[in-house]
Amino acid sequence: LPRVVVSLSPRSLFDLGFDQLYIEQPELDVRRTVSGHIVVAGLDMDSSTEDDGRLSSWFFRQREVVILGGTLRWTDEMRGAPPLALNRVDLVVRNSARRHDLRLDATPSTDWGERFSLRGRFRQPLLSIDPGRWQEWSGEVYGEFPSVDLAQLMRQLPLEVNVQAGHGALRLWSDVDQGRFAGAVADVQLARVVARLGDQLEP
Repeated sequence: LPRVVVSLSPRSLFDLGFDQLYIEQPELDVRRTVSGHIVVAGLDMDSSTEDDGRLSSWFFRQREVVILGGTLRWTDEMRGAPPLALNRVDLVVRNSARRHDLRLDATPSTDWGERFSLRGRFRQPLLSIDPGRWQEWSGEVYGEFPSVDLAQLMRQLPLEVNVQAGHGALRLWSDVDQGRFAGAVADVQLARVVARLGDQLEP
């Protein structure tokens, strides 16, 4: 962590946190385990884990977390997808009472595509008192990919479409219900798409 800046207030000190946590150029390894746990830099963010669950709760109580110019390596063991390396990662997370807004902008390798943006707006259940239980959240996710290798992207998404090839622009909207994707709508401008539907290959 080359540079970390924090902003404090009497309220944030009372809550043992910060008004803003600002981090420049971190290098992070993030993975989803076969059991579905999210592990960041070796720390389990699953709120059902007695020790590391407190980290997730603390993180989503901070009013604002900003990461600029980071490097991230994402490994999804649950889907068995190849690791994804991202550069120039900018992340903003804003938390309030039962509401969480996130935006991620990142640049993948040139064979994967161009810089893309992911945005999410989530709500905790009305009676939830633990913000770290992200598995209970509901809301919306939006993704914007100006140019992407569709086959590589689909390996990272929980969509039951087997894409063999394709390249172009994509915008994607999806609802989230209690931490799970609940359908998606896409606006696409793609070329040379080959997808497998059942046992057939469709151009």
